[in-house]
Amino acid sequence: MVFLKFRRNEKKSSVSDKDERWDRIERKFFVSPDKIIYARSLMTSICMPDKKYSRGTINSLYFDTPDLQEYQKSDDGDYKREKIRIRWYDNPSKDETVPVYLELKSKKGFASKKKRRKFLVPAEQIYKYKTGGSILNRNVILKTLAEFNYFPNGHILPVIMISYDRLRFTEIMTGTRMSFDWQIRSVPTYHIPGHSYANIMLQGAVIEIKGTIIEIPLSLRPLHHACIDWSRFSKYAGCIESHMETNGSIGHTWPSGRTESQ
Repeated sequence: MVFLKFRRNEKKSSVSDKDERWDRIERKFFVSPDKIIYARSLMTSICMPDKKYSRGTINSLYFDTPDLQEYQKSDDGDYKREKIRIRWYDNPSKDETVPVYLELKSKKGFASKKKRRKFLVPAEQIYKYKTGGSILNRNVILKTLAEFNYFPNGHILPVIMISYDRLRFTEIMTGTRMSFDWQIRSVPTYHIPGHSYANIMLQGAVIEIKGTIIEIPLSLRPLHHACIDWSRFSKYAGCIESHMETNGSIGHTWPSGRTESQ
């Protein structure tokens, strides 16, 4: 019999029930750099800032197989796909104890659900990914995923660190939750096949709308008039693709199919 133990500096919390049903619909809109001011102004005028967390920095360490199976699913537009990540917020000082969240995000088309578990770790442990270290013990990760009823199809390891700044809003008329993400930056933590760039910041921004129906609020329809269109944009897939590009590639920091001239 094998016993899996938590390290003393990894304090476990219970699984969150948030977003476990398949009734969360995510819609994303890519915002080109020249439309960022307009999009932020529109959201500010029709939405209220989130009462609890109106602004912050999101940090996510993504896991995948050595041959990037989950990236391939996202890139191919598969109906069913998963993302495994460790997430924390803002930039803690090294003398803090920091909550980090092991998350399993599952998607079926535009519907998604998320399971997460909180751990408390010393802040200095967060930065171990830079030198190939681990934020959470591998056995703890696998045990937690099993408790989420998820069993990876092969060996998983951290492949890329992605950070971005986020503004959170609530649309006034419908109560729909929205976010505005920009300064999306990434650093590989694993040798991505063919990558030539060590650090990348993607162009533009992303608006995410989260609710229970596919239609967007009427107040956001002006996004279409500004040529800010519905997108299947994935920060994870977009960053991986950018790191795969060779040095000097035109548009390597833009989502697939877009260039600065569009």
